[in-house]
Amino acid sequence: MKLNETFSGIAPALVSLLMKTVRIRKVSEQKLPEQAVFIFWHGKMLGGWFALRKLNPGALVSLSKDGEILSALLSKWGYRLFRGSSSSGGKEALNELIDNFADLKYAAITPDGPRGPARYIKNGALIVSMKCGVPIIPVSVEYSSGFTLKKSWDRFEVPLPFTRCVVRFGKPFAYTTLLEGALLDGFKEQLSREM
Repeated sequence: MKLNETFSGIAPALVSLLMKTVRIRKVSEQKLPEQAVFIFWHGKMLGGWFALRKLNPGALVSLSKDGEILSALLSKWGYRLFRGSSSSGGKEALNELIDNFADLKYAAITPDGPRGPARYIKNGALIVSMKCGVPIIPVSVEYSSGFTLKKSWDRFEVPLPFTRCVVRFGKPFAYTTLLEGALLDGFKEQLSREM
């Protein structure tokens, strides 16, 4: 067995063990809708994915080696996976998620993934929102203690064991009309401010 295959098998168990020690507090000013697309930054994904796992959402995951590890983890957490990214198979994976959204009810997307630029929202979640008629809910994730992988493009954050994590659900945003230029940038900026 190759080293990366071994790591892919061990990593999900280790991350799950870590996240079970993290004390997550969910904050929302209103009841979550019956269907929605949740978005959170790639660098904050551990808290975001873990907090939403009981909703059994759909998730877009890249076809990269890192995506293999994430796929194993999210499968363990009850996600339904759609594999592809902006560089390979992304359109097909996005369309498959859209086609299955009625059964899923929820999706979770890191809109700046899988390669960045960091904290820049790409269009995937907006397309799902418009085509499925569901709101986008921006999610912020903050750990009371942890460390940042400063050499990673997304400045990936790893919480320390037993730390506190606040997962805050922003207000729902409806994306009903195809926007371009400054209007699209402005809409994305509104979402970013909630994350």
